[in-house]
Parts: sequence; structure tokens; C-alpha cells
Amino acid sequence: MKQFFLCTFITFFAINTFGQQSQTPSPEPNVDFLKVSKNKKAAGWLLTGVGTAGLMVTLAADAGQVVGNGMVTIFSLGTVKPEYKSYTGAYLLSAAAIGGGVMYFIASSKNSKRAKAKNASVFITVEKAPQLNQTQFQNTSFPAVGTKISF
Repeated sequence: MKQFFLCTFITFFAINTFGQQSQTPSPEPNVDFLKVSKNKKAAGWLLTGVGTAGLMVTLAADAGQVVGNGMVTIFSLGTVKPEYKSYTGAYLLSAAAIGGGVMYFIASSKNSKRAKAKNASVFITVEKAPQLNQTQFQNTSFPAVGTKISF
């Protein structure tokens, strides 16, 4: 039992010692969130408008088909059975375009909030400063708290 614990301890020690170093998360890229928000809002309006127009055209075509086939049935006294064309695909595409526009509006508001929050930030950095050590200068590191306020 003693050997089992010793082997386990040595294995964990070796893994921690010789394992690969995990990479630190990269800093957020410098993105103009207001511009991204404006572009997403424009795309949202475009998709929502196209989806709404497609839905209206599909509804009009479906209603015209129902009315036209109803008149055929009435005038033929029920002897002719009309064929109905399915508009399911057009309805789904229109609904998808409207849904995509709504998603772009949501993303636009998140980017707008991000841009407003980016104007003020507090961060911690590690600064290096030369320090005299006996007869030579050495760079030593020390933590520093910084603030950034943009107008």
C-alpha cells in the first residue's frame, strides 16, 4: 500500500512538472463595437424586411389560390376538384429570415452595450522596472493596477 501511494505521488508530481504549459487567454482584439452594432442592426432590418415581404407575398398567393379554387368549385357545381399548391417552403423561408433579423437585433444590442462598457476599464498588469542590485541593474517585475477612461 505504501508503494502504491508513493508511485501515485511520483506520477502526479511528474505530470505536473513535465506537463505542457497552458496558454494564457489572448487579450480581446481591438474591435469597434459601435460599428459592428450598426452593421448588425442594418442587417437585422434587411432580413426582417425581406422576411416580412416574403411572408406577405406568400400569404397573398395562398389566399388567391384558395379564392380562385373556391370559385372554380362553385361555378363547376362541384364536378371539378381543384389542386392546391403547397407554400410550406416559402412560409419557412420567410419565417427563417424574420428570425434571423431578430437574432441580428439581439446581437446588435449586445455589441452596443459592450461598446458603452468599454469606455471605462480597470486592469492589473505586471510592470518591469530597473532596480540597482549591488553594482548592476536588474529588471524586476511588480504588479500594477491601471485604469483607462475613454471619452
